[in-house]
Amino acid sequence: MEYHLIHKSTIDTVLDKARQYRSLREPDLAISICIDVFAVDSDNQDALVIYILALTDQYSHQHAKVQPKKIVEFIAKLKSEFHRIYYTGIFLERKARALLKNPMSQSFAYEGLMEAIAKYEIAEKMAPKHCSDPILRYNSCLRTIEKENLQPRAEFDELY
Repeated sequence: MEYHLIHKSTIDTVLDKARQYRSLREPDLAISICIDVFAVDSDNQDALVIYILALTDQYSHQHAKVQPKKIVEFIAKLKSEFHRIYYTGIFLERKARALLKNPMSQSFAYEGLMEAIAKYEIAEKMAPKHCSDPILRYNSCLRTIEKENLQPRAEFDELY
């Protein structure tokens, strides 16, 4: 059996469905739709964004197999430098938030959130006029660090 190709004229409609599946916490279905779009328009920037977000949505699913290399690979395909930096921040943030679920990973979560904050600071300077997204993400990361009382990893003193 072979996959069927969607019609190029339906891309906007199917991407709306992908967004809907993301909002329903069904990233696998959104990912599948994006793959169908890539089959007829391999460089579709809207599909790339949805695909990247759906891949990072998997961090909040307990048994999902997240593929960080694939996320980085697809972020690199974004044409806009602003978007590459901003979505790298999203990737780092979501990865860090997943670490918060494990008390032993709190310091790693802190480091990940700080890396995301650095990306959001860069993205904020490059953001299109009236785009507050990097500011909102930056503030959210900072509030999480404060709320969870996250700290950098402590350096261990020599035992002797």
